[in-house]
Amino acid sequence: MDRFGISFAILSPPPSPSGREGTYGVQELQAVVRENPTRFAFSAGGESLNPLIQGTPANAVTPDVLRRFQEEARAIAESGAAAFGELAAEHFSFHINNHPYESVPPDHPLLLALADLAAQYEMPIELHMEAVPRDMPFPDAKIAGPPNPTNLHENIAAFERLLDHNRRARIVWVHAGWDLTGERTVQLMRELLKKHPNLFMSVKSDPSGTPATAPFQLGGGLKPGWAAMLQAFPDRFVVGSDQFYEDAEIVRTHRARAFVDALPADVVQKITSENVKHIYRLPAALR
Repeated sequence: MDRFGISFAILSPPPSPSGREGTYGVQELQAVVRENPTRFAFSAGGESLNPLIQGTPANAVTPDVLRRFQEEARAIAESGAAAFGELAAEHFSFHINNHPYESVPPDHPLLLALADLAAQYEMPIELHMEAVPRDMPFPDAKIAGPPNPTNLHENIAAFERLLDHNRRARIVWVHAGWDLTGERTVQLMRELLKKHPNLFMSVKSDPSGTPATAPFQLGGGLKPGWAAMLQAFPDRFVVGSDQFYEDAEIVRTHRARAFVDALPADVVQKITSENVKHIYRLPAALR
């Protein structure tokens, strides 16, 4: 962390399906935070809430399922977590390391219920969602084929219903700057940010994403559209990496540092430090 000038980081479990081996969550991340209380906070729910969401069809949420889900969410909130996350609404499979395909409507009843709890506990929801503004064929030939579907269904309208459900619930749409549909454009993000004051985004840069929607232009530096968006909505972005720290290469952390170095001077302090303190529920040691 010191090498990249990172003062503190929020650790988050990936959005796991039911029965996935090697998951980690509250217990494991709490232990890291307790040993390093001035450097780390944590999110949770990818290992527990996400399997319930993925395993329950939207039309099959019984009172018992809802109760179990709410109890788990409250336990996460009371554990000291900074956010509920990472959860998935549209998550592509890469056919490697048992990387799952996951898809639920963003206005799934359990996500709506979580929005109410997020508002109550004043902690955000971190949501992984490929942008699908219309019904379309699966867009990426490199990762097409089972378990990925042949076609994708439009999800922006349902995402807006989630945002509108409880305006006091902060939703962090993760991985801005990295997408696999090619549809998470600056124009789409600006439209949603303008309409929904409870929408926030964390930025990820990775060469495996769609170049057209990445923040960097060829040769380095932010694309003008990206710089303008960050300056128009300086309170709505934070720096993310999506780095898996068991990986030998830390390409995403390198690129996160490059993104910080490329930020316009008038927004750098907000995006790198100030915003996370009002979006996430952080312990006193990190405020």
